Amino acid sequence: MSNILLPGKFNKAITSFVVGASIGILSPIIFSSSRALADSNYIGIPIEAANELQTLANQDINPRTIAFAPNGGWVILNGSNGYNTSTGLPQEFINDLSTLNQQSLTINTIAFTPSGEWVIIDDGNGYYLSTNFPEDAANEIRTLNQNNSTINTVAFTPNGEWVIISNGGNTANWSTNFPQDVVNEIKTIYQKNDSITTVAFAPNGGWVIFGTNASGNSAYSYNNISQIAASTIVNNQNAGYFLINIAFTPSNGWALLDLSPLEQQNQLQELELEQNE
Repeated sequence: MSNILLPGKFNKAITSFVVGASIGILSPIIFSSSRALADSNYIGIPIEAANELQTLANQDINPRTIAFAPNGGWVILNGSNGYNTSTGLPQEFINDLSTLNQQSLTINTIAFTPSGEWVIIDDGNGYYLSTNFPEDAANEIRTLNQNNSTINTVAFTPNGEWVIISNGGNTANWSTNFPQDVVNEIKTIYQKNDSITTVAFAPNGGWVIFGTNASGNSAYSYNNISQIAASTIVNNQNAGYFLINIAFTPSNGWALLDLSPLEQQNQLQELELEQNE
């Protein structure tokens, strides 16, 4: 698959764990705008994925999650149970996505291991694992499932260590050799009574954590990621965007999903209406 070499943005038209990084001075970045709701920022991702993000933006569909497989494949989740995928992904994986879509189940998270194994978690407390999925991670997922814990996020480091975020982002479980600096950051976040929504790892071992603080605003921390990725996170947060998700390609490209203030307000209003029905 071909990669995009220049940064792009599908509009910006919102908000901090204080930055946990040491990357030098952050310079401003200017992106072109095309709409005033949900946004996507990217650099170095497969051109097909960028085209799909643009198509969703043109249709006013908000992408919730994007994940990249080690072979360059990708999947984008949108709406409650919609998805878009590249070619080259395992047929079993595509079949499971189709099953969840037909059952109208919302997918909470999708994660690929460095060797290409995968997991899909739905909000009905269900999970789908590939045949050779790491046994220790599979056992943890089964235990959480048996305890009726909702799994929100699963993430893998470049060398196969893992973290599982559950219970609305307020609980974390990790593998034995999971990086200590990330463990320390997770503990710091929980000490502040903040929750975690996203954990992502770059190919060099750098990492990003998104979450929600006690005031309901988005929050972030990161370490050892590219300056342009860090700048985009900081600038978008400062501009009032709500940070949703970030994912890295095997070649260190990345895509950042966030919500504009208007889109966030609309989602909160929709949630209120649902709760009052």
